[in-house]
Amino acid sequence: MFKIFAIPLCVISGFFIFIFINTPELKESGRLVAYRGGGQIVDYKKLGKDGCTAKAIVQSENAHIENTLESIRDANSAGFDVIHINIHRSKDNNFVLFHDWTLDCATNGKGEVAASEASLLAELDAGYGYTFDDGQHFPFRNKGYRISHLTTILDQYPHKEFWFNLKNNDEASFMALHELLRSRYGDRLSDFVIISSEKGVNWFQREAPRLKVISIESTKECVKQYMVYGWSGIFPEVCSNRPILIPPDKAKYLWGYPRRFAALAQENGSDIYLWTEHRLLQDHTLDIENGIGVVTGDVHGVKTILR
Repeated sequence: MFKIFAIPLCVISGFFIFIFINTPELKESGRLVAYRGGGQIVDYKKLGKDGCTAKAIVQSENAHIENTLESIRDANSAGFDVIHINIHRSKDNNFVLFHDWTLDCATNGKGEVAASEASLLAELDAGYGYTFDDGQHFPFRNKGYRISHLTTILDQYPHKEFWFNLKNNDEASFMALHELLRSRYGDRLSDFVIISSEKGVNWFQREAPRLKVISIESTKECVKQYMVYGWSGIFPEVCSNRPILIPPDKAKYLWGYPRRFAALAQENGSDIYLWTEHRLLQDHTLDIENGIGVVTGDVHGVKTILR
């Protein structure tokens, strides 16, 4: 009777030993990505349906607001490897750095970003509406923060990697961004990642295959598939050749996390990142040493904890 169970047990044990032995070596440690270029800590419980972070910030040691020249300069000085920024196409077909769909919450302007020309956007006070105490104080008002052109940032940092979270979801915006990057930064396309919708992913994969593009939907599908059969050593195709963004509370469910998961991803052209957003940074030193990157807006936390 014991022999009956011994044979399949040996086969199963041999299979897992094979997987363990054949796990690829880790190629590099994890990298740091400045979420929205760095910015203020946010109380996500206070966020309204409009997603405006300006009225949900928490007082902290971080010096600047998101998606600005100042925050990007600070993040670059702190040693971030990659800069993540939100971009909109303006009425006159330029791209500018800004998160919200409308100007009303964070700035002294009104209306949709896409309905304004870039020259008008550049005159607004980008820090006008930021408050950590429900409007009693506005610490970033009249401090010189402006909405910048994407080209200004890319020209200022010619050797930096950037992730563009494209807010527009129409083909005209996809075409305009592709044309800008192709014509002006053609030798840097490998330094860029575009975060878009599934519609955007399909368009860029068809019309601009040299650019990496991901979506929230494809990220969720990647994580779902890996959770189902990642233990087998098979890496899902949807997870290949891209950044893979993982909520920190989901990491423990992923086979081989952190080191084996990171090594397997790197073997397939991908990198793993903890998507921590504008929350206070925890000590992720061990994650980074084991190949897991961190996407965080807490520049001060990086300076004091990870550098």
